[in-house]
Amino acid sequence: MRVTAAERAEVRRGGERVGTITRTAHGSVFEYDEPFFAQHRSEPGGIAIHLPYAQRRFETLGTNLHPFFAGLLPEGIRLRALIQHVKTSEDDLLSLLIAAGEDTVGDISILLEGQRTPDAKASPGLPLEQARFSELLAQTLARGGMGEPSVPGIQEKISASTISLPIQLAGPRAYILKLNPKDKPRLVENEAFFMDMAKACGIEVAPTRLVRDRDGEVGLLVERFDRRWSKAERRFERIHQEDGCQILDRYPAEKYRVAVRALAAAIQETVVAPAPDLARLLRLLAFSYLIANGDLHAKNVSVLWDGKLQGFRLSPAYDLLSTLPYGDRRMALKLDGRDDNLGRAGLLAFAARLGVKPGAAHAAIDAVCDVAPSWLSRLEEIGLEPRRTQNLQRVAEKRRNQLGARG
Repeated sequence: MRVTAAERAEVRRGGERVGTITRTAHGSVFEYDEPFFAQHRSEPGGIAIHLPYAQRRFETLGTNLHPFFAGLLPEGIRLRALIQHVKTSEDDLLSLLIAAGEDTVGDISILLEGQRTPDAKASPGLPLEQARFSELLAQTLARGGMGEPSVPGIQEKISASTISLPIQLAGPRAYILKLNPKDKPRLVENEAFFMDMAKACGIEVAPTRLVRDRDGEVGLLVERFDRRWSKAERRFERIHQEDGCQILDRYPAEKYRVAVRALAAAIQETVVAPAPDLARLLRLLAFSYLIANGDLHAKNVSVLWDGKLQGFRLSPAYDLLSTLPYGDRRMALKLDGRDDNLGRAGLLAFAARLGVKPGAAHAAIDAVCDVAPSWLSRLEEIGLEPRRTQNLQRVAEKRRNQLGARG
């Protein structure tokens, strides 16, 4: 059956069917299956934050997917390739999501009714040194992005040509391979450098490393934190994850129109331990401002289910890079109406309103400022043109002073 002809799709959590999405004349309806609903209706939570078990039926009008499900779709060039492959319109979200493949971010999949869930076992793996990244990219685009995980990536205004490819190497790890777009030189080297710098600042990040193919082309290998290897079952467990738009119950198109305060408040209400997670968010904001990361939009901040805590925590950081070399110096999300010229006083006032203790707030900012000098002196390692490197160093040092660096 062509996905555009499907009137209904299954919703599964891991391998378990939980309900259906049905097209309507004015949108769609998500409904929990009766047996599943009867079993879970008295429990807190749901398959998503805004799809609680206490309610069985959720109708969406005007858009044919609920915001949570819309947030599972790929973006940018991946979405355009998918639209062309499926031969449908960009607002036919249900058809596009079915066609995008089952390996969406997190633990929720949308499939044609009766379609088999793929077995998430480890494979022998792809030897990257024998592969050709350009061929992997061409194959993915030819499939319309089908089978590609809709993992958060570089925002549209930075690169409309960046693509993330699912890669299974030997061993119990799941990865995303990110490639350099032609119009943004050294983008993956940029991200690799600042992800390492963020880690040195005490920010928990997704593990990354630069790799090369048989022709010497560089890529960035990012380990997925929404997949965990189960030794007992010898398969990957899928971990529930929701980005900032999803936890705010907003569509992906609004990812630049979210205020930092609204995002922080949603995180505060969602996570098990608000105080440390909000301090982590503050450190991430200070770091992103210092390096001129205009890519920290609402889809690039997520919460992740933690089985030990039996609740959500702020996920590891991802997609950290400087957008200044590509002409963008402003923050993607405004803090108290400002997307530039931030300072320590503003960040501390923001932290105080969220209930972050002064000592923790100062420590978060100091961690970034104290580590910065040793990394800013190495910016040439990214390989950008000298004038871009010099401009980045000048702006970052100025912002470090604005943040109130010690000494």
